[in-house]
Amino acid sequence: MYKPILEIDLRKLRNNARVEKDLLAKHGIEVMAVNKVFDGCVETAKAVLEGGIDVIAESRTYNLKKLKDALNCKTCLLRSPCLSEISDVVRYADISLNSEKAVIQALSDEAVKQQKVHQVLLMVDMGDLREGIWFEHIDELIDTVKLILSLPGVELYGLGTNFNCYGTVLPTVKNGVDFLKIARKVEQVCNIKIKYLSAGNCTSYHLLDKGIWPEGLNHLRIGGLHEFGIEYVDMKYLDEFHHSNKPVDKACSNIYKLYAQIIELNSKPTVPVGELGVDAFLNSKTFVDSGTRKRALLAFGRQDVPAESCIPINNDDITVLGQTSDHTLVDIEDVTQTLRVGDVIGFELDYTALLMACQTNGVEKRFIY
Repeated sequence: MYKPILEIDLRKLRNNARVEKDLLAKHGIEVMAVNKVFDGCVETAKAVLEGGIDVIAESRTYNLKKLKDALNCKTCLLRSPCLSEISDVVRYADISLNSEKAVIQALSDEAVKQQKVHQVLLMVDMGDLREGIWFEHIDELIDTVKLILSLPGVELYGLGTNFNCYGTVLPTVKNGVDFLKIARKVEQVCNIKIKYLSAGNCTSYHLLDKGIWPEGLNHLRIGGLHEFGIEYVDMKYLDEFHHSNKPVDKACSNIYKLYAQIIELNSKPTVPVGELGVDAFLNSKTFVDSGTRKRALLAFGRQDVPAESCIPINNDDITVLGQTSDHTLVDIEDVTQTLRVGDVIGFELDYTALLMACQTNGVEKRFIY
């Protein structure tokens, strides 16, 4: 092993997907599984499909191509399409999130060329200030729905909204009910029944957890719930799911473990010697003098995975000191086992670390089936 290893337990992921699907189904809610943290990983998507969720969502069209080629599953493009990628969107995405009439028109034109029907999840911005037609602009929303209904090659999958990603606006009973009222108004004016009202992401689960879910909202786009087993609003582990045994404020999971090799092992002072400037990332630092302590240099750096998002598996014994581009430094003075150069140290990962570990070529993936 010369690269750090990202170990993903597909058995636990598969089970979490099954639990999630069953929990939501009891409330009449369908779910599409967001696979984007894994950067189009076929193995994780397959595990979730085996768990019973039948739509896989990604934010990158090239990742949808990988999934279509390998699994031929139903797919959704989470990020609104670029006009320059419309042909690939129609080719590899069965559904896409949209809010722009020009893009919807382009999807229609391309779908006709490809002799396909592309489904549009029309987004409504309920206040979080990311994508979607502003919730007060009802006439614009109705006009866009009418456009979709009039165009060949596209059909309305449903109305969607999103919370907590940009503006940190939480899903609440009020904004859920307001979204539902908007949908009912659209149905009345357009004389249609909207199949799916997609009311957000994994943060929306806290309304279900509290027993205050607005009846009528019947769809969610979820990743974090089955990936980490955490309810992210109140920040608590959910016992039905596989999850970490570490404090929940670490927001990590034992489904994902990063193992990195020790490339140097010695004892050094805890305060640098000499005049201090800034580090490789132009940050100034302060150091606490704890005397001379044993530390290990690991073969991964910030360009691979940010150390502040890596939680040592033996967290009582190991302290992460910091990183450069290519190295991670950890204090191992209190470790009771004998460590040598060439041994590995393991970490559980939070969402940010998992995202980066799946993106980089500097980390090798291994799977537990």
